[in-house]
Amino acid sequence: PPPRRRKVRQADTTDAVASALTRRFGLAGGLAWVGVLAFGVVSEQVKTRREVAQEESSTQTVADAPEVELAGGVRVRDVRLGGGTAPSKGMLVVVHYQGFADGQLFEDTRQGSGKPLVYFFGSRPFTGGLCEGAEMALQGMRAGGKREVAVPPALGFGDRGFDLQGTRHVPDKIGSIP
Repeated sequence: PPPRRRKVRQADTTDAVASALTRRFGLAGGLAWVGVLAFGVVSEQVKTRREVAQEESSTQTVADAPEVELAGGVRVRDVRLGGGTAPSKGMLVVVHYQGFADGQLFEDTRQGSGKPLVYFFGSRPFTGGLCEGAEMALQGMRAGGKREVAVPPALGFGDRGFDLQGTRHVPDKIGSIP
């Protein structure tokens, strides 16, 4: 009978470079690759912090900005002009907001859990509680800006209001918007 071949076990890895370096240079090669990856992560964090610092330094408070009416009757007034980029479809947007209906506060993302609303811009229909009018008001804003927005019922949650449902990420987001 022919001699039995011994089955060579292959490492399960998703990183071919790390596997090749570790096989060729042992533990030192693998650790060198970890260093390269760590450098990449740190440089991305530094880049992000620089961008945020530049956006913050470019923001400016507006004293008496006029109220502007957008399509559909959405009214906006800039309180602070942002120094960053304006959102475009598909961008990840992080928004802190206070929502009022009939003069009554129904949601404040800075209170309670303190978690902002995070979503992909232009991903309507959006089921997380952002009305169409609010998204229209965000279109012209730049990162770091602050706006007062008045949304008519037709572009808001309608005359009947809206019931918020908790999500996997924000389970305590339950209540009614009048």
